[in-house]
This record gives sequence, C-alpha cells and structure tokens, in this order.
Amino acid sequence: MNSRYSRQVVLEQIGPQGQEVLLRSKVIIIGCGALGTNIANNLARAGVGTLLIVDRDFVELNNLQRQTLFDEEDVGTPKVSAAVRKLRKINSGIEIKYLIKDLNNTNVEGIIDGFDLVVDATDNIPTRMIINDACVKKGMIWIYAGVIQTMGMVMNILPEGPCLRCLLPEIPTAGSLPTCETVGVLNTIPAIVAAIESTEALKILLKKDIEKKLIIYDVWEHAFRTVEIKKSNKCECCIKKDFKFLNQENREIITVLCDNGVQIIPPRDMVLNLEKISGTLEKIVDHLMDSEFLLKFEAEGKKITLFKDGRAIIKGTGDVGAAKSFYTRYLGL
Repeated sequence: MNSRYSRQVVLEQIGPQGQEVLLRSKVIIIGCGALGTNIANNLARAGVGTLLIVDRDFVELNNLQRQTLFDEEDVGTPKVSAAVRKLRKINSGIEIKYLIKDLNNTNVEGIIDGFDLVVDATDNIPTRMIINDACVKKGMIWIYAGVIQTMGMVMNILPEGPCLRCLLPEIPTAGSLPTCETVGVLNTIPAIVAAIESTEALKILLKKDIEKKLIIYDVWEHAFRTVEIKKSNKCECCIKKDFKFLNQENREIITVLCDNGVQIIPPRDMVLNLEKISGTLEKIVDHLMDSEFLLKFEAEGKKITLFKDGRAIIKGTGDVGAAKSFYTRYLGL
C-alpha cells in the first residue's frame, strides 16, 4: 500500500481493503466555493480515485476569505481550473477532472452518470432540487450541505428517502432566504461542515453506517444537534416520483446584451416583494433605488435592475456565468 495513505490504512475504520475501495471510487462535487474547495481537498488527500468538480463561477477577491485552494493569482480565472491545478500537485496518483458548466435540468443526468456519490457544495436551493430529483430518479446517494453566517448543516440523502423535498416540499419564496452576501459567513464554518460532509462521503463509499439525521452545527455557539427528518408519505419526489424540477420545461432564458450586459429571465413564475429585498440589500450595496415595479443597485462594479417578475438586467459583464453568480449571491433566487 502506498505510504501516502499509511495514516489512514492503520485506522480500523478503513484498513488496506478500505483504502483500495476509496481508490476505486468516483465522486462528483457540485460547486467549487467554500464547501467545494474544502471537500475536494479532503477527498483528494484521502485518495478517492476519481474526482469531478463542476462549477460555473470565477475566482473573486472576496472568495479568498473562506475558499481554500485559491490565492490572489487565481482572481479572474475559473474556480474549477484553479482548484484542480492545485489538487493535481497535492495528489498526482488519482484522476481529478473539472467542468466549467452551469448544472441544470437539461444536463444533470448526463453529468452525474457513472459516479458512486454526488456531493453538494452549491449555493442555491433550485440547483439542489434538480440534484435531488436526478439522484432519486437514478437511485444515487447524495449529500446535501449548506453554510450561512456561523451555522451549517449536512444531510445524507438516500434514493428511498427522506429526500430534500421531504425537508423542503417547495422552493422558499424568492428573496426570502439570506445569502452569504446579505448576512455574511465566518470562514471557519465551511471548513467544519466540509469536514463532516467529507467524512460522511468516505463512510458512504466504504459502506459503513452513516448518519440518517440532519446535522446542524453553530461554530460561534459551539452548538451541535441532529434533527430527524421523517419521510413524507406525500413527497412528490421520493414517493410519487414526480421529478418536476428535472422535467421543467420553462427553463431560464439568458440573453447576452450588446452593451456589456446580461438579461436573466428565471425558470418559474414569481412575484417579488421588492420592498423586502430592498430592505435586505440597503446596507451592503450602493445607489439603491426602488419603485413599485423595479429595483436598482450597484455592487462589485456591476449595475443590476430587478423587476417584480424576477427578470434582471446585469450591466458590467457580458459573461453569463458571472452574471448568474451575481444574481444568485445578491438575490438568493
């Protein structure tokens, strides 16, 4: 056995045979931010044989506060390429691949096909709902996780349920959820949640007993608890097999504008509470203006106009991935 993994091989929970299992395993990580970089680092060092990291975003200066694997020289480059370049220097004995892609309902099944485990490191509920539908449909295990402020949570999701839609039957009202941009995130909590998620990933790959409850931890208060999520007999996903997020036809429409801008039309009908969103943003953005019909503000060198139906025009970039990331981070949509 490679001496690289000697400290794991002597663990009774893993051993030589377990390490061989890890080296044959294939894991896909969706998202390459605070959670994704920490998880990828953990699994690469642990010797998971094949890793694929999927993300659409580019490295920004404010990412360096919490997103490991990046440094100042990476600003402006795709997150996944920067991360994989470093990971390959950490462990050249495994296969590490990346996709610079927006994961959505049209491509998710093809992307996750052939992997043993799907690990969530995304930053929005709609994408997680698509992952949930796809994994339940294909009979795959996935791990849900999220962090905000000083708190994080992790939940192992088996195809038979309870699934994410047992926990969240519907996507929360647009603009109602906090984001890291609006309420912040302490840089220690992603590392802890990623460590928990990485450990559960190893246990799943090794076919060990896993935590069946939702794990919640607040690093500031040092408060740790687990919550039992019961399988809903009315769940549209794991019971009725209605994969509405996977099968949705009304996909978002994105148009690159000629004057260095991008228009985003969301994939579902919505009526936003612009007053509430304005109140959330007023302390963190510049030149905020709102009316009955639209809201305007500036942040990170970009100007955004948001309409009540969720449509947005983002000026200051012609890059679709950057515009979508900006849209998600500041509006939580």
